[in-house]
Amino acid sequence: MSDTALSGFRIALINPPYFERFSRGQRSPGVIKSGTLYYPYWLAHATAMLEQERAEVVLIDCPADRIDRQQLVKRLEDFKPSLCILDTSTASSGYDYETAFEIKKSLLDTKICLVGTHVTALSKAVIQDQQAVDYIALGEFDLTVVDLARALKNGNDLKSVAGLAYRDGSGKPEETPFRPLIENVDRLPWIAPIYKKFLNPKNYYFSLASHPMLMLIGGRGCPSQCIYCVYPQVMHGHRYRTRSPESIVGEMKWIQENMPEIKEIVFEDDTFSADRQFARRVAELVKKEDVRLRWFANLRANTDSETLAALKSAGLHCCAVGFESGDDLLLKNMRKGQTVEIQKRFVNKCREYGILVHGCFMVGFPGETRDTMNQTLQLAYYLAPDSAQFYPVMPFPGTAYYKWAEKNGYLASKNFTDWLNEKGGHQCVLNLPGLSPHVIEEFCERAVRKFHFRPRYFFYKIRQAFKNPTEGVRSVKSFIKFLKHLFSNKSSSHQFSSLFPISVPTDWYSEHQLPLGLLKKTEKAEKNNGNQ
Repeated sequence: MSDTALSGFRIALINPPYFERFSRGQRSPGVIKSGTLYYPYWLAHATAMLEQERAEVVLIDCPADRIDRQQLVKRLEDFKPSLCILDTSTASSGYDYETAFEIKKSLLDTKICLVGTHVTALSKAVIQDQQAVDYIALGEFDLTVVDLARALKNGNDLKSVAGLAYRDGSGKPEETPFRPLIENVDRLPWIAPIYKKFLNPKNYYFSLASHPMLMLIGGRGCPSQCIYCVYPQVMHGHRYRTRSPESIVGEMKWIQENMPEIKEIVFEDDTFSADRQFARRVAELVKKEDVRLRWFANLRANTDSETLAALKSAGLHCCAVGFESGDDLLLKNMRKGQTVEIQKRFVNKCREYGILVHGCFMVGFPGETRDTMNQTLQLAYYLAPDSAQFYPVMPFPGTAYYKWAEKNGYLASKNFTDWLNEKGGHQCVLNLPGLSPHVIEEFCERAVRKFHFRPRYFFYKIRQAFKNPTEGVRSVKSFIKFLKHLFSNKSSSHQFSSLFPISVPTDWYSEHQLPLGLLKKTEKAEKNNGNQ
């Protein structure tokens, strides 16, 4: 690609408005009780690629900067982009389409491209129904939007752009072959300079890290096969493709030297420890290059002791782990690849090394019952992580879980706005045998209160604050935000009150076979074609 390939071509990359502090970049987008707001890191990667090609770019994060639709359109009228790239999510999709329509109404000649998991999974229907949408960049979209911009600037045939959905000359939906995933992830420029140029770090918050923090991606994809996790199944696949440790640590050092306000780095990889040699090498270089920033990462419960020790020695102070369930059969049904015993051993190892653990628990899996939900809460008590979250499983289009729930009639609604309640909080849309949406939500609300309002938990946090004032300050700030959002965003499933309950079949609590997610099905087809 030429250094001047897109010179003078104006492109706006947009995290569109929705609810105030709507965290679209999360795996389950919504207004989060902890007050968390993610950086738009996928858009930032694309922005960096386009800027590298000398395009005139702007990155606009509406939820973070409290920009409403009218203000967004005014900014775009002033900027006059030739191409607008809008991020989307399942719950916000209807509002996102309306935003695209308003942009198109004011900027008739501006082309609009949507990106994200939701429009990737439902691309043909979106192109068919949403006339304001010109294109959808499917899956991992960094290179696709660069090629699209080049095609638009040079008048090239869109068929030359891999991974693109659009309308042909007769107005019919058309798709080019799915773009292969980026193998050399180091070809993606650093995103910290993009954050510094376009965003205000103080607008973003992560309850498990010191504020202000900054989010980075060390690699894409996840080797785990979990049936509910949307990004591996729809965008990034099931191979963990990492940046070089030298690139990652180089960017960390750049942040330390150029963004002194940043107190912590949050790695939002699905599983940072999936490649243990990679994780240990990052830890080794962090110490060698004298990077003094604290950091956070998502880990799996099968992370070994040597890797944990290396990460801790390099500044990892806290990790998030998907324990999900306290029942081994359900862990098998969700293809988690771990057992309750493995989870217990992991927490003990983290406690030994002084790594704080945020436990992620979910309910609503195939075979779930009131007894298994209670086992999950009891496991949370036993593990006693530093903090915990309890959510209903959110079935997103393109995932194995969504296909299974839709096929069996377990979706309480097919209106995607119902994935959130009236205040933007997560809302259960599963009507399972013996478990209505209300029952599942009520359990999650009760569990989060029971876990965090125990006298034992309060005394633990007080002791922690005395031993480590930094963690004490973080915990107090997090708890204040948690209380505010806990009560202001309480879930409500009143619109599902007329649902008919589903009786529990005799084989419900048993092993369930689920279909393949979008990318897993694509990967399998490509493998079969390669063997022919």
